[in-house]
Amino acid sequence: MNFHLHKTNKAISYFITIAVFSFLFFGVSVAQAAQFSLTSENKNIKVGDQFEVKVLLNAENDSINAMEGVLVFPQDAVVLKEIKSGNSIISFWSQAPKATGNKVDFSGVIPGGYAGRNGLVLSLIFEAKTENASVIELSKAVALINDGQGTQASVKIVNFRLVVSGKAVEPKIITDQKDDTDPPEEFSPAISRDETIFEGKNFLVFATQDKGSGIDYYEVCEGKRACVKAENLYLLENQNLDEEIIVYAVDKQGNKRMATLYPSKSTLWYAKPLYLAIIGVLLALITWRVWKKRHAY
Repeated sequence: MNFHLHKTNKAISYFITIAVFSFLFFGVSVAQAAQFSLTSENKNIKVGDQFEVKVLLNAENDSINAMEGVLVFPQDAVVLKEIKSGNSIISFWSQAPKATGNKVDFSGVIPGGYAGRNGLVLSLIFEAKTENASVIELSKAVALINDGQGTQASVKIVNFRLVVSGKAVEPKIITDQKDDTDPPEEFSPAISRDETIFEGKNFLVFATQDKGSGIDYYEVCEGKRACVKAENLYLLENQNLDEEIIVYAVDKQGNKRMATLYPSKSTLWYAKPLYLAIIGVLLALITWRVWKKRHAY
């Protein structure tokens, strides 16, 4: 069965070569500032109250197509109840927002870029547990310009200053105003292969959005094998590419969207501009991290 992977490999290798060449020979340049702001509509917070903190991006006349950061919150003062990403300007999470201890890491891509103001990146629901004055802050924030070279924008950060005073008689509880019964958006998985990824083995690439509760996880089902949870780049168990592949996108309310890839009708990913853009920007993020480590001292 012919998937024309030779053409795929050439297209991807060319794109990767251009991306890496740009960084190695031109370095990481810095443009004008993009601003991240942590804000909340809750101004009078008491012990027991729940409140939402939004992370907003102001692109400052640039177009931002990738970002990453780490949110840090005081565990002795608040409890993280929920992370919401359903209405994010980020359409592809290379690292979906995930809490570890008192930190929330995230990293994502915006194909085509975002050039607006007050774009929602994600939001967090906290519950105040002690009277205190502290800060919920964004650290290690990175934003890349949508210029084809992975130019790093200088970043301004406005953190959220938390003041909890008094105990709530009737604590404010945040609930979703709208039930999410809609599945994630339609998407089309695609197969690719490149010597720099998964040791040259065939892999699956896919991405979609859910503007309600947000994507919770993906599942990949190859032939009659058991379905497994997967990331957006998934190394295929069946390297012969002779079985049907089903990918499920599941949102945080359990709604599912199914996409099926038939071997005889597979759409090659090198023909999908969206996936080229996503992989290219991910490469820019990775190369930027390597550059940063080398120049840390």
